Amino acid sequence: MNKKSIYLKVFRYDPSTDYAPTYKNYEIQWREGLLLLKALKDIRDNFDETLAFRDFCCGCSWCMSCLMMVNGKAIRACSRLLKAGESLLIEPLKGKPVIKDLVVDYGIKMTTPQGTFKKMEGILVKKV
Repeated sequence: MNKKSIYLKVFRYDPSTDYAPTYKNYEIQWREGLLLLKALKDIRDNFDETLAFRDFCCGCSWCMSCLMMVNGKAIRACSRLLKAGESLLIEPLKGKPVIKDLVVDYGIKMTTPQGTFKKMEGILVKKV
């Protein structure tokens, strides 16, 4: 295991074409200040252009559109700092239908550890 790499085991599933979910392993170079969302973008841009995840989020831990399960805990990908040599299991948010890979359908309301939010005009804006 290279201490300057990060190892991500990523949930992969397209309900329109796949019989069952699978996991794919990726190794990427670690660098100071690397966030999980940026690491996923690096994977999509350099290794696998079919990887689906929400990357149009606010980037400041406010909108929560980048929520996903990281080692079994709901985490915002835009604010999860990665450490050299780290191995992570990345899965879609639990309890939500999978659209593709790490993208889930939030429906009208989304409940997180920070509270319940209502979708208005396509974004999560109102705490209920």
